[in-house]
Amino acid sequence: MKKAVLFDLFYTLADPRTELVTLESDPLGISPEEWSGVFWTPALGRRRALGEFANGAELIEEACKGLPFQASAAQKAGVLKGRLTRMARALTDLRPGILETIAALRARGLKLALVSNADIIDIEAWDESPLVSLFDTVIFSCSVRLVKPEPEIYRLALERLGASPEEAVFVGDGGDHELDGAKAVGLTTVWTEYLQKKDAETRALIRPFADYHIDDIRQLPEILENL
Repeated sequence: MKKAVLFDLFYTLADPRTELVTLESDPLGISPEEWSGVFWTPALGRRRALGEFANGAELIEEACKGLPFQASAAQKAGVLKGRLTRMARALTDLRPGILETIAALRARGLKLALVSNADIIDIEAWDESPLVSLFDTVIFSCSVRLVKPEPEIYRLALERLGASPEEAVFVGDGGDHELDGAKAVGLTTVWTEYLQKKDAETRALIRPFADYHIDDIRQLPEILENL
């Protein structure tokens, strides 16, 4: 019998809408792809996730150093405002079925943890999210200085929930090799593509580490009921 569920956050429960008309790259006059090439480098991504920046302005300042031009103060402020707005919307405007599914699991008596690789900007609006009251513990990488897929971050969640790996399930979209890490610790894994469909190459990399796969988060209670 499973007694605990660990959830990833972004692209699992919260959708950082990339289809929005205004994105944080707009003030720079570059495409989202060009901005991603700067903001999502492995080195900066790890520093962001580990909470090495005191505030969002400092993080954006560091990211803009990777641009092929000198961004103005107004442009940097615009980038920060745009990203804060987008991530706040991700946390507060949830897709159908998300809240109902988590509430249903909680009503069954399952212990729930959120385990997210997130930076200081990502979680600025967390307290405004309707997800806040649904979890027994919340672990943001930038707060605990641990990142997925390192085993320590999963073990921290399990410790807080009072569950062993064999008693718990990890649910995520597969980013950051999170399913690999969860499997290595001994967790049962559920791969969700509810908020983001992966391309064929990415799917091939994730599939070996997924015990179960769902296209809709509302399928999760049935899977857990049969474990």
